Amino acid sequence: MRRRIALLLVTAFAVNFSSVSLAQESQQPGQIKPYLQVKPLPGDEKVIRAFFSPNCSFSRMYLPFFKNLSATLPEDKVFMYTPLVNKGDGLTFALGFAAVQRFYPNFVQNFIEAAMVGVQDKGISTVNWAGIDRLGKAARLPVSLPMLVKSNQDMLMQDVEHLIAVRHHLAILNTPAVSVAGTYIVTPEFTGGDVQLFSQLVNGIISMTQ
Repeated sequence: MRRRIALLLVTAFAVNFSSVSLAQESQQPGQIKPYLQVKPLPGDEKVIRAFFSPNCSFSRMYLPFFKNLSATLPEDKVFMYTPLVNKGDGLTFALGFAAVQRFYPNFVQNFIEAAMVGVQDKGISTVNWAGIDRLGKAARLPVSLPMLVKSNQDMLMQDVEHLIAVRHHLAILNTPAVSVAGTYIVTPEFTGGDVQLFSQLVNGIISMTQ
């Protein structure tokens, strides 16, 4: 198990850029579009992913936007929070998130909010199980989160491996970031950090994929 965890940590940092192309590559000179484009990710054709990190203050700043976006998507679209698996947050956080997402999906929003408040305001660590336990309780999960992970360890390791594979395919480096239809990648950097413009951009790309 330790060897597998070590391999996951190594894999989490090995981002593959071979599938990435700047949107302007297929445009005429001067016609630069405000997104990155990757080879379509199979299975994500109807998915809108919001990549985040509990340690990222910008992820927290954009959380209300993500929450609103999840509630206003067209019926044929699916919204998914996706943690950016990394050493700083720890595989413990990724496993904890995967457990909540799989077994208590209605608590995902609670867990993310509790994680951001816990990490950024209260200094709770996400790299140990004591911290994950505190976050689970803050999110009002009806079970012990560390015990839930322990009881379903192999399944959840596979879920985390999938999260890492998705990140690699989409070449996500920073948070927050949004992927639309497993093809178009948008970050607040494209709109200079303007939340309203970012909202318009994301919704415009979603409409483009309809």
